[in-house]
Amino acid sequence: MTPSDPDTMMTAMVRAQELTFDTGQRFTILTCDQQLYRVAVQVLWAHPDRFKDMCLRLGGMHALMSFVKAIGTLMAESKLSDILTEMFGGVQKMLSGKKFPQNVRALRLLAEKVLRSIITCGEFKTADDLMSALEERASQSKTVRVWVDVLIKPVFLMMSYVRAEREGDWLLHLATFRQMLPYYFAASHVHYARYGLYYLRTMEKLPPHVLSHFMKGEHVTRHIRGIWNGIWNDQFIESTFMRYGHGSGGIIGITLKEETLKVWALSRHLCCRIEHGLNEMEKGETSHTSQLYHKEEGKARIQADGKDRAGIRQKLEAYVDPLDPNEHPDGIVNIASGRVTTPAVNVHDAVSIGETMLADFEKDLPSGFYNTISKKVTTMAVVGKSLQVGDAKAYDLNAIYARVIALLASDRDVDIKDVLSYELAPVPTSMFKKDGMRIAKGKSALKNSLQVEVSSRNAGDADVTVIDGSALLWTIHWPADGTVADYVTNVKKRVASYLVDSDVYLIFDRYDDYSIKSVTRDGRETGVSRTHRLSLTTKLPAQKVVLSNVENKKQLIRIICNDLTGDRLFHNRSTEKHKLVVTGEDPCPTEIKKEDISIRYDLETYHEEADIMIVQQALKCASEARRLAVVSDDTDVFVLLVHHYEEAKLKLPMKMESPSKGRAVVDIQRTVEKHRDIVKQLLPAHALSGCDTVACCFGVGKGSVVKCLRAGYKLNTIGNVDASFNDVIDQATAFMSACYGVKDAKDMSKTRLYVWGEKNGKGHTSTPNLSVLPPTREAFAENVKRAHYQAILWRILDTNDLPKLNPEDFGWKKDTSNKSLTPSAIPDVSHAINIVMVLFERQALLT
Repeated sequence: MTPSDPDTMMTAMVRAQELTFDTGQRFTILTCDQQLYRVAVQVLWAHPDRFKDMCLRLGGMHALMSFVKAIGTLMAESKLSDILTEMFGGVQKMLSGKKFPQNVRALRLLAEKVLRSIITCGEFKTADDLMSALEERASQSKTVRVWVDVLIKPVFLMMSYVRAEREGDWLLHLATFRQMLPYYFAASHVHYARYGLYYLRTMEKLPPHVLSHFMKGEHVTRHIRGIWNGIWNDQFIESTFMRYGHGSGGIIGITLKEETLKVWALSRHLCCRIEHGLNEMEKGETSHTSQLYHKEEGKARIQADGKDRAGIRQKLEAYVDPLDPNEHPDGIVNIASGRVTTPAVNVHDAVSIGETMLADFEKDLPSGFYNTISKKVTTMAVVGKSLQVGDAKAYDLNAIYARVIALLASDRDVDIKDVLSYELAPVPTSMFKKDGMRIAKGKSALKNSLQVEVSSRNAGDADVTVIDGSALLWTIHWPADGTVADYVTNVKKRVASYLVDSDVYLIFDRYDDYSIKSVTRDGRETGVSRTHRLSLTTKLPAQKVVLSNVENKKQLIRIICNDLTGDRLFHNRSTEKHKLVVTGEDPCPTEIKKEDISIRYDLETYHEEADIMIVQQALKCASEARRLAVVSDDTDVFVLLVHHYEEAKLKLPMKMESPSKGRAVVDIQRTVEKHRDIVKQLLPAHALSGCDTVACCFGVGKGSVVKCLRAGYKLNTIGNVDASFNDVIDQATAFMSACYGVKDAKDMSKTRLYVWGEKNGKGHTSTPNLSVLPPTREAFAENVKRAHYQAILWRILDTNDLPKLNPEDFGWKKDTSNKSLTPSAIPDVSHAINIVMVLFERQALLT
């Protein structure tokens, strides 16, 4: 029989009573983990007279492990796991309650670093002072409330719970466990919620004789005498019998004979005692040896803690400060991405909800002991995992597809053509992941496959240099212990080095609200969300924290532009021979030539992308330059230069070089000459196959794109404002189908069916992953709209010639809470899901 079988448990309880009576002790104290505790309670209730002198204790170590899991459940998708992953392995196991006590240590170190910002801002003489400060901040922000109530306070409770056991403080144990109960209810740990309350109430009514011993600290166990080394009874069992059973000389994996197991279990403690006595005789120690220090006080542990604290602190510096209400919007903000969750999330009220659930549950006792404990707390994980589908939510991208496979395997009459005409998922998985649009990570493959390199010595010195300022910032020395002014000085030195030989056009990105580049600038992609208030005298944060965060980067660019245009000494020293033109957030750039500062109205532009402004100004300078250099690494800039060099029929030597020294120099003129057969189709093909604003298709790389272009496919309607959208769709469908290996296709859904057949044909032992199938006709059309819009912006560089275009008509929708644009996946998928569900139900009826 299994250990959780009631007969097995009753046998164990009877045997425990016998052992207790043999020692002359009246009351039996039996400790179990939750699974066995539940069975023991039921046995006790079934035989109250027989076990009237038995006190059942819930294993403290397992209760703490479940409490850690409750924290992990409530803090899911809050980026808690990402922070811990920076320094610890197996974080998912930690937050599921495993890897004890490493998980307790990790959460303790994290809580220390999260509290660092508030502790350094004030003087706290007592713990009550700190809690008052935390409560004040929590009252101003839901985000602070989440981190205070669901992380910091639980960590304090864990430490208090551990302290109670280490010191043998029975009253502290009961008081702390009482405060832990609401978290079990809030996290839907129903067994610990239900039986934990029963345990608390029974322990509060212990027989006086037992209570007197527990008040003396005799409810804990110790391996040796000492201070601060009391442990829970279940932990003692795990660290002795369970460990020995798996270790050298253990019984686990050796035999299953009942008699042998019985002998080993009943004699193991005697063998250990003999072994311990022999060790004492050998080393000259006595049984009165005491432990007077804890291993946490050791030098190695202190150094390890310091290293882990530093790693956690570095990670936190990139995120929004969870305890600073001034950095938080009205809702609950994800500290990594900076995005606000939906109003449905109520995890900030987790403790109050748990308290209410606890009170309601206890009010219905004893008749309501087995009543259902419903889940009432909505965490950030639910929003992150779910997608709105009509009036319902879907949580698993592959659930519908799996049902389709089941239908096909059942040999029922199912038309796969009809089924595959739907996406079979809440989002088109070929172009979207669970957390958003698929961004093309391999764009550089296009540039690498087409560029014609030239030696930097043979490229010649340019008399006009156009610089991608945003790319330049990453390559300039970042003074780790310096100020913003120190970094700005380094920027001016680099700019001055270019001004020695040529005029310089320095161009920075602009960051508008409701930008079509919102997806790539999102904190989920960059991993940085903390906003700093920068000035010249500010201590410089880490490079990634500044340059990967939109708000921080905007501030830095503004400071650099103001300093470049306002530093007269720099002007006199560096712009005597050549001019500097700086393009920042103002529509018109500023030109500096020694002491003359003027506004370049002829270069006025309202584009936000530096890529477009770089090409605009390069074309403007082409008429007056003998040699022109563009300093940028970006593939989009490369494609635009190649396209417009051919469109403008330029003849001057033009090179594209990296802001990082030692990298390849690209000859744009020779690149155009070499690939003239595909140059005019390159821009729309790049937009359609995936760029910063358009999703790429899973499995379709830039190499396939070039191959199809050389096969003669045309894309001249994409980006043409006068072309009808039907013509755009036709060309896009034919081209992308060719990238999937399907020629002369006119319908993306048919291409999808063909690829399914190829992937599911002879020689294949498993069905293809849903993401490898092309998108359906409707989903593909949404992506083509975005590609068409982006290509229009790239083709028409002059904003004065642009028609009035609304991004919401081209596959984007507004996210007002985050002031951004998000790509629309499919017009409506609820009908598709209903179709599949009907098919599945039909199969069940036929069965």
